[in-house]
Amino acid sequence: MKEKKKIDLNLKINKQKRLIEKELKKTLVNISAPKDLKSVMSYAVLNGGKRIRPFIVSEVSKLYKVNYSTYKYPSMAIEMAHCFSLIYDDLPCMDDDDLRRGKPSVHIKFNEANALLGGASLLIFAYNTLSSKKFIIDKKKKLLLLESFSNSIGHEGMLAGQFLDLEAENPKFKINLKKLSEIQEKKTALLIAFCCYVGGILGNATKKELAILFDFGLILGKIFQITDDLLDKEGNQKLTGKKINKDETLNKATIIRVKGINFAKKELKKNSSDAKNKLSYLNKNTEVLSQLIDYICSRTS
Repeated sequence: MKEKKKIDLNLKINKQKRLIEKELKKTLVNISAPKDLKSVMSYAVLNGGKRIRPFIVSEVSKLYKVNYSTYKYPSMAIEMAHCFSLIYDDLPCMDDDDLRRGKPSVHIKFNEANALLGGASLLIFAYNTLSSKKFIIDKKKKLLLLESFSNSIGHEGMLAGQFLDLEAENPKFKINLKKLSEIQEKKTALLIAFCCYVGGILGNATKKELAILFDFGLILGKIFQITDDLLDKEGNQKLTGKKINKDETLNKATIIRVKGINFAKKELKKNSSDAKNKLSYLNKNTEVLSQLIDYICSRTS
């Protein structure tokens, strides 16, 4: 019996990171925009980051034999939308962070007005990328992806999550696990779920498989958020690239605030187990995605 070939997950993540960063750089260089606006957009997107979301898109797409030349477009769109969210998160009127990925936040490097305009431009450019004629897929599929993308980042998704997150900072706001779960799902998990959904749609997954992929993404998104909460409490600023203990200072709606650090760690283990169990229903070789769960659970940045 042949031994299973060990997967070097870091190698795979870095390889995909280089690929998508090359595409992002090439795409941003060629846009028609004022020089300084282009600088803001490029700084926000190309200023580091692990590119985990595009990696998720790539790994799910590979399960269904989807080519890179196809899945690179939604990968770029998702990363642009993610970077838009980071710009806005860091603004003084939001989370007020001066550091991002160990470097000055966009509004510190440029200014608040340019950060707002650069972020908005990135979000719109994400839609341009996803609807591009170069992204050659069935029109119905493209419309489905655009609709799902909107649901994951708009007033039902990421932006709604940020709104609720800010609302929960009020000391009078009574936060509980149910409300926290809603914030986590909207702010973080829905976009991760979309990353999984993309590969399934592009690869003609069955309705059952799409549901499994989406549910897996939601759980993975919650894992992301719990590790974020733990890193803010126990992380190393040199590794995280941003200030720590900000959540407590801002009275953020975190699992630690609601139930404490020990509960957060137990919940992380539970979600990790649930995510792996969900993958088992796909009847595909999901070893890379399974290892990715462990990678995210143990991340230091």
